[in-house]
Amino acid sequence: MPGEGESLVGISLTPAQMPSESLYSGDAVRIVTTPGDQGEVTDKEPVTIEATVVGVSRVEETGETVVDVSVPEDEAADLAARAATGRVALVLDARER
Repeated sequence: MPGEGESLVGISLTPAQMPSESLYSGDAVRIVTTPGDQGEVTDKEPVTIEATVVGVSRVEETGETVVDVSVPEDEAADLAARAATGRVALVLDARER
């Protein structure tokens, strides 16, 4: 992991930024840009990046969850920059079981 043409990006999320449903490796998710501190919601569609969950770990000290996702290589830098701001949310789309 990651495979050819893919990159691995870690995203630290609070409980409010992700579903309460447990995430598992292989889950299809979308990372969605959220409004900033001033809540500047616009008429524009939010930026979304499709990803696949690779791993999940909880940081006990902060209560946050780090979700490692695989994304297309050309979207990795954008996702990493957005995740670093903390202005993202994770949406669970599909689960292969």
